[in-house]
Amino acid sequence: MGLGRAAWTLQPLYIVLEVVVGLQASRDYRFGDSTISDLGNTSCRSVRGDVLCSPWHTVMNIGFIWFGVSLALGALLLGSRSLPGRTGAAAVVVWCVSGLGSIGVGLVPVNEHGGLHGLVALPVFLAQPTALLLTALSLRATRPGLARATLAVAVLSAAGVAGFAALLAGDGSTGLGGFERLALWPGYVWVGVIAALSRTR
Repeated sequence: MGLGRAAWTLQPLYIVLEVVVGLQASRDYRFGDSTISDLGNTSCRSVRGDVLCSPWHTVMNIGFIWFGVSLALGALLLGSRSLPGRTGAAAVVVWCVSGLGSIGVGLVPVNEHGGLHGLVALPVFLAQPTALLLTALSLRATRPGLARATLAVAVLSAAGVAGFAALLAGDGSTGLGGFERLALWPGYVWVGVIAALSRTR
């Protein structure tokens, strides 16, 4: 129980890690426009005229793996006890899917295997808003206030996914990183909130 709570409570530190690594990246890297995956580039690559280099790529890729493992671990050890009902069980599964996707992102850098990287990253974007929605539904009867707040976070995450997908389908990159972070960061923060406020059955 303590390990599960700690695993989720520390999830917001992923954002801190990403910011620290991003500040070490090349001048062309911009949080609002460049993708998170480019922080894991093992060598410099050119994207729409920008040269993106991430000297701390090893740290970022280890971070993807570490936080993916801890997200899934927290779901199994804490979520399975604090999220009631079938929707709670489904939320645990989807949080684990997101964690496994993050592990895959760390193991398969985008500059080395672009297609495979996209394949393992896709579940993260599908899972984050879905897991938040299922978490909200699970908490609806026992924690209505927390459920409503979680639903709002799920909507925020879904809006980020929609914006990110729309920009990927187009030919522009302005705002791509911002929408990607809107899709993913709320989930990392919110599992920490849930862990802090959790009541186990």
